[in-house]
Amino acid sequence: MLLGNAQHKGKRREQQDSFAISDVSDAIFVEKGGILAVLADGMGGMSLGREASALAVETMLESYAAKEDSESVDEALMRSLSRANMAVVELARKHDLEGSVGTTMIAAVIFRGGLYWISVGDSRIYLCRDGRLIQLTADHTYASELYEEASIGEISWNDALLHPQRGALTSFLGMERIPIVDRNAQPLSLRDGDRVLLCSDGLYRGLLSEEIVEEMRLSPREAAERLVLRVLAKDLPHQDNVTAIVLAPMELSFAYYEVERPVGGMSHVVGEVR
Repeated sequence: MLLGNAQHKGKRREQQDSFAISDVSDAIFVEKGGILAVLADGMGGMSLGREASALAVETMLESYAAKEDSESVDEALMRSLSRANMAVVELARKHDLEGSVGTTMIAAVIFRGGLYWISVGDSRIYLCRDGRLIQLTADHTYASELYEEASIGEISWNDALLHPQRGALTSFLGMERIPIVDRNAQPLSLRDGDRVLLCSDGLYRGLLSEEIVEEMRLSPREAAERLVLRVLAKDLPHQDNVTAIVLAPMELSFAYYEVERPVGGMSHVVGEVR
């Protein structure tokens, strides 16, 4: 697999996006658990957004690393997500901020040619295939509920589109019980040329699907970097933190290297199987 990532804090005062990729050089674990990419976007309107996202990613990565051979990828992802949620809940309790700390979470695993994912919140996982961008995850926002009500005539489409709370999250880590978890129990078979994109809302809210597809034709490292640079170039007001992880499956018959480097204000941890 080839992989790349890029991140920038946008016009925010701090970086509240966190991400990680499992150790692809650990051949023993790759054989039983594949390769995991995880991204969390701390909720800026709540307390401890940066701490919540970092803790969630760390817990998710550590919990998934404990996967046993007998445990399915789907089961391991759900177990790890639950532990990450409890870690965020405990963080809130520690600071007497129960109900006021939260983060989104998306995770994708490529295992034996198949893609598994799990999601809570409004960060997204896309599949780019044959020049088309397919959103694999659903947004857990009040807007989704409003659109459903509008589709059956309970409210007007105008009211749904203009509702002041349409962007509010309806499911996120930091809740005692997560009401909605998006996941696939059966893997999506990947093809040659496929690209998988994990991103925070700071990326997809600033780019058209066509713009994302155009950059995804590049290598994963170049694609992640170009996607972030492209949204920053628009100089949007109140630009949110922006993070992109791009994965491209290929034959695992090469050597792996990893290097961290700053580029144009962006931070990267670049890993590639060559």
